[in-house]
Amino acid sequence: MNRFQLIALDMDGTLLDSHKNLSPDCVNAIREVTEAGKTVVFATGRAVSEILEFEPLLPEVRYAIFSSGAGIYEKKKKKIVELTCINPADAEKIMNSIVKKDVMPQIVLPFIDVIQESHMQNLDHYHMGVYRHLYEHAMTLVPDIFDFFKANNEPILKINLYHANADERSDTLNALRLLDIETVYSEISSVECSQRGVHKGNGLRKLCRFLGIQIDECIAVGDANNDIPMIREAGLGIAMGNAGNQVKAAARLVVRDNDHAGCAEAIRLLMKSGSDYC
Repeated sequence: MNRFQLIALDMDGTLLDSHKNLSPDCVNAIREVTEAGKTVVFATGRAVSEILEFEPLLPEVRYAIFSSGAGIYEKKKKKIVELTCINPADAEKIMNSIVKKDVMPQIVLPFIDVIQESHMQNLDHYHMGVYRHLYEHAMTLVPDIFDFFKANNEPILKINLYHANADERSDTLNALRLLDIETVYSEISSVECSQRGVHKGNGLRKLCRFLGIQIDECIAVGDANNDIPMIREAGLGIAMGNAGNQVKAAARLVVRDNDHAGCAEAIRLLMKSGSDYC
């Protein structure tokens, strides 16, 4: 019998192709394994507002580890069942570190995420143009992101800092090293900032406890550095063919890339004999 009961899927670069589309093969694979009693969950850096468009397409996916492990969302009940927020003092230091810098901050709250309206016109400058359609539907736009931050009273799950180039990203990361936070590279030139201890590996462990599943009964699939913790902690870690070398080194298996049904290949491993992984 296959010991694996759950598969955690990163979204961008994994479940979604390079054009941010969901392939019919992935949809069919998810339906096949859920009909067989297996559990499929999202494990994404996206916020709740950024995954809602997939609810009608994938009603079988009941849970999402979102904001890179900062929260767990129960889709059917539209309820957050786990939340870990950035210490307010550290959030203020993060924002202060980019004052007068050419950076697009994105502030992630429990049910909305926020960017500055002027940055919306310059997504390509920050290497985020591929997300324009998503941003137009999911983002809350404000005139000034720093004014919004000062007035905000809601807990902050994550702050994404999008840069124009990798060198500027390195400068920002150096400025943040003394803070008691988690930082990880994502996208082309972004730094994700979360509370210390927040990552997809811990998010997967928390969801497993909530569902009564052992983590060694889980498969985790991803392509980016923020996927490495869950790939290492799951019973079977899988890297996409389009993943970076660090991700592939952390994984036990590598499947095809996200434009050639790699994710569907990984999902269907839930139905294979445990001996197939040896």
